[in-house]
Amino acid sequence: MAQNGQAMDPAVLDDIINRLLEFRQVRTVRQVQLSEAEIRQLCTVSREIFLQQPNLLELEAPIKICGKLFFPYLLFT
Repeated sequence: MAQNGQAMDPAVLDDIINRLLEFRQVRTVRQVQLSEAEIRQLCTVSREIFLQQPNLLELEAPIKICGKLFFPYLLFT
């Protein structure tokens, strides 16, 4: 378990990920049942991973930034 600073068992994490990805290619909507404990474990582990990542990316110029402006946004500019 990932509660109280304990690491989550990699086998349990792999099982959860496999269940989430099981219906990835299926065109019909399916639900994956996760317990509250599993969801909390995923959140805790994910938080720890995100906190280990750097806040800034060091990029070199030139950089192209692509995006799309939608009509409602244009009303406020």
